Amino acid sequence: MSLPKKRKLDFKIDPPKQGHEYLKYGMDRIEELMRKTDTKTKYLPRTVGFEDIDFVANEFLKNGELKLVIDGKKVPVIYLDNDRWGEFSKTWKIADEDKNVPTPYITVRRIDKDKGTRLKEKSRVAQGKLFRYLDVPILDEDQVINLRFKMPEPVNVDLIYEFILFTKYRVDVNQFDEIIFKTFASKQGYGYINGFPVPILLEDTAEANTIENIDGDKMFIGKYKIRIQAFIQDENDFEIIKTSRQPKIKIGI
Repeated sequence: MSLPKKRKLDFKIDPPKQGHEYLKYGMDRIEELMRKTDTKTKYLPRTVGFEDIDFVANEFLKNGELKLVIDGKKVPVIYLDNDRWGEFSKTWKIADEDKNVPTPYITVRRIDKDKGTRLKEKSRVAQGKLFRYLDVPILDEDQVINLRFKMPEPVNVDLIYEFILFTKYRVDVNQFDEIIFKTFASKQGYGYINGFPVPILLEDTAEANTIENIDGDKMFIGKYKIRIQAFIQDENDFEIIKTSRQPKIKIGI
């Protein structure tokens, strides 16, 4: 576990002994307690940006609920940014190292962004206000105190993606359509950002049609649009402080 670079804490490096064992404290103690923390907390949150959400969309298709397997082989998924998409859309082909165009394959690209709807119209606190997230006990100057982790509320954001299946056979599109509608039969699927589930909604589908590339090859394409109701956060905005230590009281005789 790495602490935010913004905060540096001064830990003692000579732990006291108890019998023949060293007491664990400091970073070792934090890591041990984090591993034992209730998994519902997902441990200490990490930075989440747009690229992390892009990865969720890609994995949802490549290895997740929408994974497409044809003739025992997993259909490749290619993520395209806007620059690569512009070049690709002129030829409708992706060549391998041997200049061949294997089909079927699926392309993914982010096409839009929107205000977050993950929590609907729920009232939000003022952005930037810090809340206590976790207290971790450590040994500091022979006393047990807590490291208090505080963080602001994450910023909700929706990212919208379009993915297209390219294939020479209509039956492949039918198979993928069946996977799509089974996955979203309960309204939404789920992806995971650092172990935290985020809802994925099916926004739109289009009936398969045929296209022709510059080589004259005809292919069936199926178009789909999904919305990921996610969030972003920056661990540099987290704050880590030590809680107060009980004063040592000398009792006179």
